[in-house]
Amino acid sequence: MNSFSASREMGEISTKRVLELCSALGRVNIGLRCVCIPGGGAGHAVAVMLESVIKSSGHIVGRITSVGDFDSRSFVFIDGELPSIEEYNSAVAELKSAVKRNPDAGYTREETSFVLGLLLCRMSGCEYVILEGLSGKDYSLDSVCAPYDLIVMPTVYGVDAAQERVKVLCDAVRRGTREVVSGNQKSEIYNTISNACAISGVRLYIPVKSQFEAGDVTARKLTFSYSGRGGFLLKSPSYILRDGAMTVIESALALRRGGIKIPWSDISVGLSSASETLCFDILAISPLMLVDSASSCDEAAMLIQTAEDTVGEKALMGVAIVLPEELSYLQKAFADKEISRVMVSSDSDNSQYNSIKKLATEIVKLWRDGTGIVCLGGVNFAIEIKNEILKLING
Repeated sequence: MNSFSASREMGEISTKRVLELCSALGRVNIGLRCVCIPGGGAGHAVAVMLESVIKSSGHIVGRITSVGDFDSRSFVFIDGELPSIEEYNSAVAELKSAVKRNPDAGYTREETSFVLGLLLCRMSGCEYVILEGLSGKDYSLDSVCAPYDLIVMPTVYGVDAAQERVKVLCDAVRRGTREVVSGNQKSEIYNTISNACAISGVRLYIPVKSQFEAGDVTARKLTFSYSGRGGFLLKSPSYILRDGAMTVIESALALRRGGIKIPWSDISVGLSSASETLCFDILAISPLMLVDSASSCDEAAMLIQTAEDTVGEKALMGVAIVLPEELSYLQKAFADKEISRVMVSSDSDNSQYNSIKKLATEIVKLWRDGTGIVCLGGVNFAIEIKNEILKLING
């Protein structure tokens, strides 16, 4: 797979080439029931929780994600697990044969990885495939699988960044998407997609926040009731996950209306067993060590408020760590907080922290000296920094 060149820009990815490759493999994009979930920290959390709910109901579910590493198997999951190396190698061999029949196509690594994910889902007998965060400016891989059975839009606040994405979703609605679940009504994005649904006669469902009632809250769990039903449990008290859980419940009900059997008990089991949501991951309480993915100022603000509610304002944070491209808007989320230090991860050779490993080393040093730490950044950053921190703490 690494013999293919990675795209330098999103516009280099061709939906047309992906369709041709799907056809060469026997139209692996046809016949799958697909759920489309745009990216971002909230989108990833909803995708992982919905995957867990569908799996808990006894159905085989695949998840293809742009969050993963296209250099390995981690862009596709079957029932929440990576495919075995044997399954992966078998699919790669089949893909290689199809590529050889069209040597001048110029496939990119992202294109071949996506099609490989579809092939693995088909080989595994997936009844549903969740397409996570695969649309972007000037391209759309997930449109290859439209019409979708369901579009789920958790929280999209960055209007400029999301407008290109929502155009693709509106096109999918017009092509016959059955239902849309939207967790956010505060942006132009919601207005755009709701208008498309109204024009196309597609049902749009919105979680009702007034029906959410929190129960016991600790640093490690939150019990809640929704829509008159209790007994739900989340592994984190994050506001992002609370909103995501309501969206997942409404999405599960939408899938039930589409004919998939998902009892309420399995929705509960799926939510409580979901892991790696990358939201509000507390690695230690005293002093605080918290890692989260925040794709907007609003999400970062919710994270910080949840942290304060969980460990107390005085215990919160001495340091915030962000990526340089996210620094300007994430800083607004803690503008009125007492931050003793902000460390910025950068690839620049002149940067003090020009690698995740160096940054993690400094974080753990400060933490061991008694400083509360909150790590904010994109999903990939959250994964990498968490892994490095755990290595240092445990090693």
